[in-house]
Amino acid sequence: MDILLFFQSIRNDVLTAIFTIFTICTEQMAVVLIAAVMYWCIDKKCGQRLLFAVTGSITINSALKNLFKAPRPIGSDGLESLRKETATGYSFPSGHTQTATTVWVAIIEYFGKWWIILLGIIMILGAGLSRLYLGVHWPQDVLAGWVAGILVSIVFVKLFDYVDQNKSYYILFLTLIAFAVVVYFFMGEELIKSFALYTGFVLGYVVEDKFIGFSTQESKKKANIFTNNKSKPKLTTKILRFLVGILTLGIIYAAEKSLVVLLLSNASEEVLLIADYIRYTIVVFWGIAGAPFLFERFGLD
Repeated sequence: MDILLFFQSIRNDVLTAIFTIFTICTEQMAVVLIAAVMYWCIDKKCGQRLLFAVTGSITINSALKNLFKAPRPIGSDGLESLRKETATGYSFPSGHTQTATTVWVAIIEYFGKWWIILLGIIMILGAGLSRLYLGVHWPQDVLAGWVAGILVSIVFVKLFDYVDQNKSYYILFLTLIAFAVVVYFFMGEELIKSFALYTGFVLGYVVEDKFIGFSTQESKKKANIFTNNKSKPKLTTKILRFLVGILTLGIIYAAEKSLVVLLLSNASEEVLLIADYIRYTIVVFWGIAGAPFLFERFGLD
């Protein structure tokens, strides 16, 4: 509590803006955008490794929270927590911290350039400290998030590399079974959604790898339906990929959410959880396999 009160004592408009940006950079929309740009536009392999590590990390984090059921510092005497809407579920370990650490460790490990390492360290430290500054996590939550993020990122990246090189898809399905067991014993809404993200990635990766095989490298062999020039500019291709991917992803997400509201407004909690699992799985599957299929069809591979 002394640490949290110290951060509260140094608050000012500038620091609040900086730490709010750090915490926003690890929230759902920001992570989706980072992963989408990396996977669709910059480097497919790095994007796959990042997504596999992140979806696995989020699932593990949700399971750990349901295991420990640690309360947050929000509401403690003398503490004024900020951005409380971002603090959902239990406290230990910090999901924002673990996600940021997982993402940036995967990126650092892949590229290894000094400026990426420096940026990654800043983002990892900033994400964790932002949760203390905002008063929504205890210090041990942040420390555990850093440690778990590093370990999960390293293990899952190495596991993905092995699966990808040897096409050992069965290993991914074994991890799905293992996570399903965890979900059964530590049931919770956030855990169900996290497991759906992981499921969508595994299914999408296998389908894309076996049947689609799009590439982020520039292709001069296929005509682009958006231009008459077969040797299209790289930036144009990347922008078109992103627009096609993000627009179709948004349409599918909105359509699924509307269907759930229309058809299951009076459904039981168990049915709604199943519906959430299915729709989040479909959304991620589309991002991993459906959008790349469109890239192939539109000559954007």
